[in-house]
Amino acid sequence: MPESRRASIAPWISAAVAGVVLVALLLAYFLFLRDDMKAVVGELTTSEKAAITAAGTEAANLITYSRAHFDQDYQRAIDGTTGALRTDVVGKRTVTKQTITSGKFDASGVVTHAALVGPSEKNKTNGYVVLVTINGFRSTAKDVPIQQNLQMTMVQVKGKWLAADVTNVAVS
Repeated sequence: MPESRRASIAPWISAAVAGVVLVALLLAYFLFLRDDMKAVVGELTTSEKAAITAAGTEAANLITYSRAHFDQDYQRAIDGTTGALRTDVVGKRTVTKQTITSGKFDASGVVTHAALVGPSEKNKTNGYVVLVTINGFRSTAKDVPIQQNLQMTMVQVKGKWLAADVTNVAVS
């Protein structure tokens, strides 16, 4: 009797061992051998992710001003820009303050989307173009967003991502 029982278990033991070997081989193949699984196509680099995050932050900073904290808000907007954009923002200080003061409203922005377009044509080594969609709001009409699509050129200056150019992109 014991011999016939061993004979009936033997195929099951062989099948179990073969199954374990098959699972181990599949794991080895998918985890270690497939090159297409090592780097996902379209995966963003750390630098690209940082540029996208900074673009969203700086877009919001460029349109967020309160009358009570205007000087701090404006300085934050200036600190996030460089080059010709910085010069333009600095030059619009008086007009911006007069607009929100005479209109008796505060302006704020909420980024809804940000996406990498690609390397900047002007500076391919440390610059990226990022598309940012932002909803702007006035304190007098908080439920009425003013949507803007901005194409922002971000460059790295002394380790910090700054906005070098902003273009309003029309959606058709």
